[in-house]
Amino acid sequence: MSFVTITDHNTIQGVLELAHMEDVFLGCEYTVQIPEDKAKVHVLVYGLREQDHEELMKLRENIYDFVKYLKLNRLAHSLAHPLYSVQGTNVNKMLVEKFVLLFDNWEVVNGTRGDDIRYIEETIARNYDGWDKIHFLAEKHKIEPQRIRERITFTAGSDDHGGMDVGRTWTEVENARTKEEFLKGLWDGRTQVGTEKLGEGRLLNMVCRVGYDFLKSKNRIPSEARPVMDYIFMHSDNPAVGFLLKSFLGIKSQRHDLLRDILKVLPHFVLDRFLKSPSPQTLGELCLSLMAHSLPAFLKYAQKREESRIKELGRAFGITNGRQPKVAYITDTYHHINGVARSARLIRQIALEEDMPFTVIVSNHKVGEEEKLINLKPIVEIPTPFYEELKMGLPNLLELIDLLEEEGFTQVHLATPGPLGILGLIAGKVLNLRVTFAFHTDLPAYARTYTGDPQVEELFWKAFLLIGDLSDKFFVPSEYYRKLFVNKGLSYGKVSVFKRGVDTELFSPYKREENFWSKRFDIKKHQKVILYVGRVSKEKGLDNFLYVARCFPEDAFVIVGDGPYRAEIEAKRPNNVYFTGYMVGEELAKAYASSDVFLFPSETETYGQVVLEAMASGLPVVVSSRGASHEHVEEGVNGFIATKPEDFVEKLSILLENESLRKNMAQEAYYRAKSLDMRKSYIDYMLSIAGLGRLVHEAN
Repeated sequence: MSFVTITDHNTIQGVLELAHMEDVFLGCEYTVQIPEDKAKVHVLVYGLREQDHEELMKLRENIYDFVKYLKLNRLAHSLAHPLYSVQGTNVNKMLVEKFVLLFDNWEVVNGTRGDDIRYIEETIARNYDGWDKIHFLAEKHKIEPQRIRERITFTAGSDDHGGMDVGRTWTEVENARTKEEFLKGLWDGRTQVGTEKLGEGRLLNMVCRVGYDFLKSKNRIPSEARPVMDYIFMHSDNPAVGFLLKSFLGIKSQRHDLLRDILKVLPHFVLDRFLKSPSPQTLGELCLSLMAHSLPAFLKYAQKREESRIKELGRAFGITNGRQPKVAYITDTYHHINGVARSARLIRQIALEEDMPFTVIVSNHKVGEEEKLINLKPIVEIPTPFYEELKMGLPNLLELIDLLEEEGFTQVHLATPGPLGILGLIAGKVLNLRVTFAFHTDLPAYARTYTGDPQVEELFWKAFLLIGDLSDKFFVPSEYYRKLFVNKGLSYGKVSVFKRGVDTELFSPYKREENFWSKRFDIKKHQKVILYVGRVSKEKGLDNFLYVARCFPEDAFVIVGDGPYRAEIEAKRPNNVYFTGYMVGEELAKAYASSDVFLFPSETETYGQVVLEAMASGLPVVVSSRGASHEHVEEGVNGFIATKPEDFVEKLSILLENESLRKNMAQEAYYRAKSLDMRKSYIDYMLSIAGLGRLVHEAN
């Protein structure tokens, strides 16, 4: 820095301690009132004398008298952070127009604010270039303008109350060799502004340094911790402490980023310590580390909330500064065998082929980064309740926030409510991004099935309603669940149905092989094959599947899939029930097409993708009336809908005994599936997520 000042609030006592140094000039930041609005602003004054300060302190109650004094005495000055609220002041268009009439310099870069506001402040200033516009505003507000130039110029300042980021934001006057020349350049408007990277890191440094200094002054810092803490908060510059600290934590930070990076990695070390030696003490340490870890996110949230208000104010001036949509599609499951993972993979594929602004974000040790796919390294992987074979990664919250901000994402879409999904929700709210959520799996029903406790089920519903309230749009896969969520309290306009089609090139009646099942099991050609495809778990109603199988001992019942309920089901299955384990791709398509009837007793389906796959393969279907799997079924046309086990037996009996009816239903099922183009339905869904289009059913 060539020249230095300290602009304390309404005092010059601090800068007077440096006033004897030849590169220092006096400065102060005054809180000044606009009397008719009871509004308050901050005004930075540079190069003043002690007697000027005394006069200005008397004039702070009236901004017009205050500014007149500055102009008469040719004191260089600037309006600090013009669009930020000071002491609860409502900064509106009228107030900003008064700023235009009073101030020739605006501070458009402030070290403790974010970096998204400068464009708005500079654009507003440029909109009022010229004496004709200034005089127009003077007539409008009946205020005598105090401007000396027809073009507003800009300044910048660190606003650093802690001392850790001094000099990282600056105002420059070219060829100013003395402080007098610098101040004259400021008065004449010959300024340029510059800054290093902005963000919540500087605000974090300031808040924590002030807090540390306070505790240190009260002797509350243990002596053994002081060398490390003094290094972190820049009270010392001991290279040995710095080397050991960075080596232990595995970070390579600049000094001003050190505190944030320590808070970023802290949970990794404390969690490892807790897992190796669980105790009340290590649990307490873990909780404290998570609280400290969340502090940068909290400060970022505060910055983004203020920026959001300023962007809204900018729209009053016709400034949108809009960005093209860029969606972070966040999912806890990607490489697994389930519908949610399949959807995520398909969305990534379509995004690549159609150049759509979607990037899939996962957190898993098994997934590598690819185009349109980002894998955040998990701190730990957590087994999923009811899905123990599915492990979900818990990444670093600050890394996720940094990723979303640095990559310029405009919104997050949450495909799952797992650890990554919840962190995605938090990160989206912190950054004030558009947040959408898709309800794929009826976890409340699963909770009821596995625990038998209605209170646990109700707790899950409350969690989903909270997510819905926090989301800008809440997607459900069927009308059944739309009505359910609306009845539970979500607004009708917030809930949208996304329809998913079926891959009719993969799933087709033409994939049928007459000896497909006889090659695998002791199934005779004359036996009818009744098929189930899906996860082998308690909530899928497989006990009803076994009940029906016992009623038709001459026919074969095949279960395709795997899961935690398989061992129990196998132990009590009748002899005509067969298990294949997981099948995918062509093998699964052949399994569908080589069967005769699809029987699906699950009562917890949010959509029933496998039902559509069976219909596309030319199978009549028998499905439950509960849940959403029946929404593509027309009773007696392309299948049957059953309410209780006896209904499944009755409807299946009709299909098995009447071959002509079964073939007609199979054909109608095929036609229905062919009408639902998977690619088009997913593109419509992606457009709706990004806010670029409406779902087909809504347009209709």
